[in-house]
Amino acid sequence: MIERLEDLTVENLSLENIAQEIAHLSANDILQVIYDYKSEMTVKEILQKYSIDTKPSKLKMLLPLVLGGVCECCQGKILFELESKTYGSDLLKKQSGQCVSCGHEPYVFNCKCHKCVLLKNNEKKQAEIRMQNILKTKMEAIQKEYDSASYEKIEEDNLSFKEKICLSTILRCCLSEDGKYIKPIKSSLEPVTPQQELTTQIIRHLTASGILIPSANSDINAFIFDESNEPNSYYTYEVSYLLNVESNDKYSLLIERLLYLEIDISEYEEDFVSIWKDLAFYEVLNYFLNQMNEVGYEPTIGEITKATFSKLLENFSVGQIFNIIFRAVANSTRAYQSGEYTKKHAMNMVVASCRNQGERALAEKWDLKPYNRIKQLPESELSRLLFTSILKKPNHGFYNAPTLENLKKGS
Repeated sequence: MIERLEDLTVENLSLENIAQEIAHLSANDILQVIYDYKSEMTVKEILQKYSIDTKPSKLKMLLPLVLGGVCECCQGKILFELESKTYGSDLLKKQSGQCVSCGHEPYVFNCKCHKCVLLKNNEKKQAEIRMQNILKTKMEAIQKEYDSASYEKIEEDNLSFKEKICLSTILRCCLSEDGKYIKPIKSSLEPVTPQQELTTQIIRHLTASGILIPSANSDINAFIFDESNEPNSYYTYEVSYLLNVESNDKYSLLIERLLYLEIDISEYEEDFVSIWKDLAFYEVLNYFLNQMNEVGYEPTIGEITKATFSKLLENFSVGQIFNIIFRAVANSTRAYQSGEYTKKHAMNMVVASCRNQGERALAEKWDLKPYNRIKQLPESELSRLLFTSILKKPNHGFYNAPTLENLKKGS
């Protein structure tokens, strides 16, 4: 493309269709008009000098197109408009360049000429082929890495009480309709447990024990690949799982037994209480976070907070601790709003207030009324399994402290 004015000659001008307003000028005159136009001379002065009858704003439109190069597609002529003197010092307007033969626009990103369209379509097809090959390679790598046949089956009779509880909870939430696989945990419409941390603990225990294994038929995006497109891990909540348990009889009967556990609690009282304590702790923690967030606090869950709630659960139910937390947050908020404490100080006093309330309630034998669940934190599937399905005492776990004595009282 011609870039310098001094390189422009009459031979570069497209003079086939000259505008009537400049038809009285010779080719050399027209060339000189262009030189003057790109100089310091004003448009009005040019119009007067060459007796051109038009408005100043129309002059550039009258000037001929310029042959600025050869088309890379068909070797035809590429014509350009002159760049307006108002918008820059360039001689030609690059984006206006177009081949007179094939319509190729060399300086337009999305050129619509026949060759460019074919080229882009071919590039798109090649990109699709490359992507398909990559996907095929990844899928083959997944099938190899997570081949279910490479996992040793876990005998049904070797499942512990805790593992049956965990497995039943997951199946109730995520088992596919045909029972052949477990859908991604993130697809569950109900909360699996009160908080994601506990759900993650359950999944990791089941996968570490080989009871659940990642399904090679999961969405490919559920896996994480290294630079060689080898899967080296997966997203816990996005991958599908397979039940890697050898049934004592039919697989369908195994599924039924796991969905509807029939367990003699008297044989597993300590294990039941252990799970109950975990459940209650995360119900309390979830309510604490909810109430703190409601008033704009951003708490950090450290060892003091965990120890405080664990200690409270030795004597109080989840519902009663909801009461304690609600009052502690309310008192803290009032203290902050009154200007008595800074926001950080007021936030930090909530856990201490919970501890103090619990100790006073025991010392002074308070009749501490339990609060109910809130709609923002519905009962989890783990809770329903333990107390509605197995213990046959709905909400027993919410309105009683998680102790062996209270378990025996409910069973």
